[in-house]
Amino acid sequence: MEINETKKMDRNETVEILISDSRLISMGSQFGHVALNINNTVYGRAPNAWDVDNKVNYIFRQQVAMHRDTWGYVLAVTKEEKAKLLEELMKHKAINRKYNLINNSCSSAMVNVFSVTDILIVDPRWNFGAITPADIMNSLKKSPRLIKQIIYPKK
Repeated sequence: MEINETKKMDRNETVEILISDSRLISMGSQFGHVALNINNTVYGRAPNAWDVDNKVNYIFRQQVAMHRDTWGYVLAVTKEEKAKLLEELMKHKAINRKYNLINNSCSSAMVNVFSVTDILIVDPRWNFGAITPADIMNSLKKSPRLIKQIIYPKK
């Protein structure tokens, strides 16, 4: 059995990257929003702090309160990768660096969190500045880790 086949067999866990469409009236949301769902808890970098909520409440807020469509990208991960992602999220949340559209937005924060794994959520060849939710969405559509896509339409 090849190493790649073994890795594929070990990927019985999942995480979901949630990408919401743009919202002109919110700082930074003009480009959309990115959050990460791990075990039905959603983590997202907001302008003032990290937003942590259960998935049901998070999706409801996006659909109803913020009137946004959200696309979920479910990725296959190993238990170890999932644990690393959660640990890295907690580090970023504890540090709570000041929000910045260029290098500490919801998008760049997720890219930084995923950097502790070999899972690419953006194509590093084409990122020359700020990373946007659209950059992540385009990369995820081509990811070999993608299991399924879910659409959570606004209401």
